Amino acid sequence: MKVDYRLHDEEADLTLAAPCGLYCGNCGIFRAYFDRNSEKAMAYARKYQRKPEDIKCSGCRVDAKFSWSPDCEFKSCTQEKGVKFCYQCGEFPCSKIEEFAASAPDHRLIHDNFARMKAVGWRQWLKEQDERWRCEVCRAKLEFYDKKCPTCGTATK
Repeated sequence: MKVDYRLHDEEADLTLAAPCGLYCGNCGIFRAYFDRNSEKAMAYARKYQRKPEDIKCSGCRVDAKFSWSPDCEFKSCTQEKGVKFCYQCGEFPCSKIEEFAASAPDHRLIHDNFARMKAVGWRQWLKEQDERWRCEVCRAKLEFYDKKCPTCGTATK
């Protein structure tokens, strides 16, 4: 029996669509916590000089105690402005989002992500991201920086 691993409309919610335009589902911190991968959690704890139990995140839009960035400036700013995403703000693009976009390879995707959200809506974008960040062979979830699938070892694109 073949399993259908696609995200369905009723499963799509804003939890994995960060206000800044990142897809939380391919974040290493999220994957370590959500997948209960203690080895990855330990590696992130060493990298960020934190306790392993601090390596937790259920998405950027959840309660602060379950978020890696409880004081995220983009989350608070979009809430203050009454928008879901930074690109919906009249001041977009601001210097904060431009600095963020330039700060890491995965952050450089946000403008493309915003453009796609505008074109197809955030629900469809989430479905596309869910598909994009899966192994082509075994359908396991991938992190942004994975060079190969952690489950089957297939090289990623």
